[in-house]
Amino acid sequence: MPTEGDHRHCKVCGKVTKPDSDTCSAKCAAAREQRLQSARTYRLLLYGSIALLVIVVLASYLH
Repeated sequence: MPTEGDHRHCKVCGKVTKPDSDTCSAKCAAAREQRLQSARTYRLLLYGSIALLVIVVLASYLH
C-alpha cells in the first residue's frame, strides 16, 4: 500500500492508486475514456449547434 505522500486517487472511483497513474484499473480507465469521449461529442454538438444558430440568424438579417 502506498504511503501518505506518494499516491494519487483514481479519477473514476476515488481509490488510492500509484503516483504515475490516473486510474486504479483497466475497468476504470475504460470508464474514464468513455466519459471523456462523451464529453468531446457533447462539446462538438454544442459548438456545432451554436454555429448553425449564428448562421441562421445572420442569414435572416441579410435577406
